[in-house]
Amino acid sequence: MNNKIRAALSPCGYKSRCLAGSLIGTSRRAAQLSFMLVAGFVLLLPLLAGAKEVTKYAQEEVEKGWGFFRDNDLDEALGRFNQAIIMDPAFAPAYYGKAHVYSARNQPGEAIKFFRKTIELSDPPMVEAFVNLGFTLTLAGHEEEGYEMYMKALAIDPNNKDAHINLAHYYCGQLNGAKAWEHIRTALSLGGKMPEEQLADMRSICPEEK
Repeated sequence: MNNKIRAALSPCGYKSRCLAGSLIGTSRRAAQLSFMLVAGFVLLLPLLAGAKEVTKYAQEEVEKGWGFFRDNDLDEALGRFNQAIIMDPAFAPAYYGKAHVYSARNQPGEAIKFFRKTIELSDPPMVEAFVNLGFTLTLAGHEEEGYEMYMKALAIDPNNKDAHINLAHYYCGQLNGAKAWEHIRTALSLGGKMPEEQLADMRSICPEEK
């Protein structure tokens, strides 16, 4: 990845090599200057633009971040979400994006931190943040707090199918088949998808009559 150009004889002994080295050096200096200018602009943006414009720029960075996330370029996605936070430190969707990057990296502690930050900043409340926080807490072994997040999600949106699916899994884990299947039926009626193999396992583990 790192290319080293050395003069074969004295400097400019071969003019093409000397010119190439000069151009590469110039290119690197230009790139560094460009980065400094961009970074400076990002830091000054909150001072130069109004709140609505700052949020617009932050939203654009978040959208770019999700594009990289879908392409599984997690480093670039995280960079875009961080850029949005620099532009607007109170922009909840940027923290939500960061939380998903850390979830994909299997870093639940960091994911939980940024889902919580999303919830703290969201106005109106972002139901998806509660659902995803609950799921991440459950994976990290905090089932009861995960359950609380699902219930908070349903308090915001009673028809959130993902919250119902996750509650079904919670109740099945508690061997409460009646409650589990109540949420399964609700989720399916709302258009939720559960693989037949998964449903078969739940019928075995927590049959409805229990």
